[in-house]
Amino acid sequence: MLRRLVPATAAAALLLVGVTGCGAQQAAAADCEPALQPGALSDTVRVTGSFGEAPEVSVPDDIDALSSQRTVVERAGDRDRAVGDQALVGVNMAFFDAASGKPLYQSPAFADSAQSAEFLLVSQDAPNPLSDSLRCSAPGDRLVVALSPEDGAPFATQLGGDPNAALVGVIDVVSASPLAAQGAARGLPNGYPAVVTDHEGRPGIVLPPRNAPAGTSSAVRIEGDGAEVEADDSVIAQVLSVGWDGTVQTNSWNTGVMGLGNEEQIAQSGFTFRSELTGKKVGSQVVVVENESDSDAKVVVVDILGVG
Repeated sequence: MLRRLVPATAAAALLLVGVTGCGAQQAAAADCEPALQPGALSDTVRVTGSFGEAPEVSVPDDIDALSSQRTVVERAGDRDRAVGDQALVGVNMAFFDAASGKPLYQSPAFADSAQSAEFLLVSQDAPNPLSDSLRCSAPGDRLVVALSPEDGAPFATQLGGDPNAALVGVIDVVSASPLAAQGAARGLPNGYPAVVTDHEGRPGIVLPPRNAPAGTSSAVRIEGDGAEVEADDSVIAQVLSVGWDGTVQTNSWNTGVMGLGNEEQIAQSGFTFRSELTGKKVGSQVVVVENESDSDAKVVVVDILGVG
């Protein structure tokens, strides 16, 4: 159930919505076990260029990747944000056909530093060998990944490579964040619903027994320490949207992380609350109350995970 009635308090019965289930917590860096280990191919790929620079590679033609492998060729000293389970990881990637050495793909940010990183989701609920290669990496790491033909075929086919050959990638880990805002909770302004979270960070909303305040307003419940969201940023977030009658309208905690677009895309996306996120910091939880018409009053809890 997505909602339930909480026993009446001295004031009134309150409706609690959105707190359901549980997920895996992000692994501590010290206990992290990589999903992929170094191997003969990933260890012998030669990479020219440093972290942040477009890589060129020399791939040996006499080594096959019978299993997928990963080697860290540049290692960041700060491991505080090592990638565990349930993480959103910003990366820049370049892929090469292992048989021919032919370049297949390069992230736009390698050619233009003004471009944003791309994002991969690391989750045991939706495993894939590319995302799994990021486990236990940290921002500042440069990885060489060699995906076996079995693991790499879907990616190679999509990129125009040989699905029967190994796929070699060079991946720069730019950022890593959990799939929930983290930090000390602040009090919300008078008239706002209360927001609670479970031990995994999933929010729930306690709706008061009165009408929603008029207009649209927002408040930061948890302030992150990331970059400020700009109007032209595409925001990646967790979203719980609940009508003032307690009806759950959107719950990305059950359906998957959402891309909200930028302010120019609001009309097309329907995410009218997007403008309230501009100026807030990545890693924050923002509570938005919308009441432009009494029939459509709602409260939206947004955990800002990243911008791209």
